[in-house]
Amino acid sequence: MASTIVRGACFRCGREKNLRWNHSLDRGECRACRASRAPQQTCTGCGRQRRINARTPDGGALCVTCYARTRTGDDGCEECGAIGPLAARAGGKGEASRNLCTRCYRNPRRPCGICGRLKRIALKATATSPDVCPTCYQAPVIDCSICGQQALGRRTTNNGRPRCFACQATAQIDAALTGPNGLIRPELLPVRDALTATSRPRSLLTNWHDLASLHLLAEIAQGQLGLTHDALDARPQTFSVTYLRAMLVAADALPPRDENAARLHRYAAHAVAGVDDPELRGVLTRYARWHVVGRAKTNRHGEISTATADRCRRDIQTAKAFIDHLTAHHHDLDNCPQSCLDAWITVDRSRRLGFIRWLKRGGYLPRTRLPEPVPGKDPRHDIDPCQQLDLARRLLHDADSASIEDRAAACLVLLYAQPITKIVTLTTADIRAAAGDTYLTLGREPLLLLPPLDALITALPETKQFGTASALADPRWLFSGKNAGTHLQPPSLMARMNRLGITTRASRNTAMLHLASTTPPAVFAHLIGVNLRTATRWTELSGAIWNTYATTRS
Repeated sequence: MASTIVRGACFRCGREKNLRWNHSLDRGECRACRASRAPQQTCTGCGRQRRINARTPDGGALCVTCYARTRTGDDGCEECGAIGPLAARAGGKGEASRNLCTRCYRNPRRPCGICGRLKRIALKATATSPDVCPTCYQAPVIDCSICGQQALGRRTTNNGRPRCFACQATAQIDAALTGPNGLIRPELLPVRDALTATSRPRSLLTNWHDLASLHLLAEIAQGQLGLTHDALDARPQTFSVTYLRAMLVAADALPPRDENAARLHRYAAHAVAGVDDPELRGVLTRYARWHVVGRAKTNRHGEISTATADRCRRDIQTAKAFIDHLTAHHHDLDNCPQSCLDAWITVDRSRRLGFIRWLKRGGYLPRTRLPEPVPGKDPRHDIDPCQQLDLARRLLHDADSASIEDRAAACLVLLYAQPITKIVTLTTADIRAAAGDTYLTLGREPLLLLPPLDALITALPETKQFGTASALADPRWLFSGKNAGTHLQPPSLMARMNRLGITTRASRNTAMLHLASTTPPAVFAHLIGVNLRTATRWTELSGAIWNTYATTRS
């Protein structure tokens, strides 16, 4: 009875599988149904009733497991020299050019015919099918019995019928977000839609139990955790909490707030709580709350930038360190001697004296005097201007030098001395087109962008695949962040600039010197958004003289 392997519906179970086709009966049977009908005998190796795979020389039955355990061979592996069964033989099909045992044989690596990735091949190509990697072999392309689409999925997850990963993920998300009343909270419906719209549902299913943000979201849906900022603030501020908060804010489930300001207030409260003395605690509270946090400058979007928040935290940390120093030496703010203050300053010359000056203005530390101010140093600009211009020229014209985001940000640093904290907050509203020209607002007056920089800026923002956050992304940011609705964080962009060989502070200073030596201070101050006094100081450092420049401009 002749038979071949074909793809079709098994006449016994009806599932779409590889079949051994019987041409005489004109029907096919899958491997599972054939195995269920195979006769079983008592294995002489393990003594269990199992399907027989081979027999011993004396006629005893061996199951699959015992046969693999007791299998022997007299062939030698050409790699390690071991005598035993071979996994590949010389002259075989494919890459097998030597006799290799199972330990030395390596599956060939070729591009997968389904996903295109260069991976180990689990199913070799035939006349009708391509090479398939292990990932795609375990997740075949099926016709989903729920949505009807042809996509990756499982063949029997829907009561024996095929179901794609997107429908499987949707069912799991709905089960997790359904509350005790059997309904999903209206506030969480946009989050549910964003989760189900992910382009990689299989990744969501694979990492479901490892995603702490999904567990927190399920707790909110079940009523175990309140849908408030305070409830999330009570949890350790890990990445999962930050990611979930941004997603809830982008979906309008939580009101927006300045996260840097909120973290700064929490840090100040924690620092103040670490002081035991009531009088010192009150002094640190006033300094942190009113002098540091209360006077923190906001950016043009009305929020405290990351750099400003870091500087405020350092000021509070320095103030608390001085109070701890006083407590350790059994002094207070009224009887602190000069030697105690000098000992604290000389430990680290880089300590800022802002807190000491604030104390002196408030009448504290009457027995001490401040040290003489150290003359300021000229800004560091030890980068060759020609090398910086060559790097900017390469990033402008070489499309393969970096991504569009990195090239645009690098040119703003190298040519216009823009700080990283300002670049990440640029929005689409800062770009303006007029009479065929493109302008970018960096200061009081828009800056004309010349080709090809105008093409780089107008190509932003780039479309990114950040899972659920991509469905809730805020399209106004030119440099989108990983969290939903947020812009790129300055440390991330700074690290990317460093990988391009750009030291931001030195590169900015070099660009400022170039602008100050070629452009009047009143002009480039308004164009790149710096203070006129700062522009004048850079002009003095560059040695340029613009006293005869006509200040009357339209």
